[in-house]
Amino acid sequence: MVVLCNDDVFRDSAPEHTWCEQKHLSVTSQHVEVAVCSAWMARRLTLTRILFLCIAVTFVVAVYLALAPIQEAVCTCGQQKEQNKGVNILQKSVTQPDQEDDGKEEDSHRVAVLVPFRDRFEELMEFVPYLSLFLKEQGRKYKIFVLNQVDNYRFNRASLINAGFLESRLECDYVAMHDVDLLPVNPELQYEYPQNGPYHLAAPHLHPLYHYKTFVGGILLVNNEHFEKLNGLSNRYWGWGREDDEFYVRIKKAGLQITRPGNLTTGFKSFRHIHDKRKRPRDNYRYFDQREKTKRLDRETGVATVRYLVESRRELTIDSFPVTIINIMLECNVTTTPWCLRPEDHDWYLNQAEGKGQQPNQQKAVKSPAHKPVAPPA
Repeated sequence: MVVLCNDDVFRDSAPEHTWCEQKHLSVTSQHVEVAVCSAWMARRLTLTRILFLCIAVTFVVAVYLALAPIQEAVCTCGQQKEQNKGVNILQKSVTQPDQEDDGKEEDSHRVAVLVPFRDRFEELMEFVPYLSLFLKEQGRKYKIFVLNQVDNYRFNRASLINAGFLESRLECDYVAMHDVDLLPVNPELQYEYPQNGPYHLAAPHLHPLYHYKTFVGGILLVNNEHFEKLNGLSNRYWGWGREDDEFYVRIKKAGLQITRPGNLTTGFKSFRHIHDKRKRPRDNYRYFDQREKTKRLDRETGVATVRYLVESRRELTIDSFPVTIINIMLECNVTTTPWCLRPEDHDWYLNQAEGKGQQPNQQKAVKSPAHKPVAPPA
């Protein structure tokens, strides 16, 4: 007889019932073991998931913290750009320069290097790259203006500087009146803004050629306010020399203090002079009453009275360094300063003075006392 061990089936005899209970207990024990095993496995899987979740959360938090400073910096830059928006470019170049985050305070001033010039191209080709590198080493904001005299009068350094100041004053707030044949060698020669008065960089105790106490030529730095206060330089000095001596008197009369570099150890070797007087001799002749008329302080002419014409203006590069070439035609009143004329035109002036009415050679580009221009030579 087969007895089914089922709670729904009646048991007829005790032995079978006992066996069924034993069998039931055996099956139940197996079920308990399986249940316990399943619960343990489920708990293990839950712990693994929790551990994985913790690792994931930790990673996300670490990434967020790492990226937070970068996002803040980007936001700051954006705000800075927004603040600079709409600033006048011309004003910005003089008083609000861009600042580079290099740990140094950048100079807010900009110097106009004014270079009076005529027919000295070999020197110019060396000057522009050399001085550009020198000023960059100092972190200076600068612009080089080559003031090229293209008329047929004698050279006038002072009038060219006056014209150069008028052409550059909106871009720069101080000038360096600079000879093209004088190169600074000692890095301690600073082209800094002359706040308290003219700063004579090529001091007498440093210049390789000129050592007298009142010398202010070579390289002289003057801020725009003081240059206008002095009325610039005299326009009466045609030919080479003496205009800087007259400018020294102007400075003293105005009560401005001239400062110079300290006692540099390089002395006369602080500069390199590259002029070859054999190839280009100085025009230091004195004609008519020039010597007498240029001995005294000129109280009449200066930057306010200089007369010139900008024939052309060119932005060029020399060895990748930018330079502005301004071709300038100066005017001369031959009635007051006949020594502006070259010797070959003196006969014309004398004939005019005697009332003979002889016209100048048209190829000389000479202007009459009324400043009527004559076409320059082709």
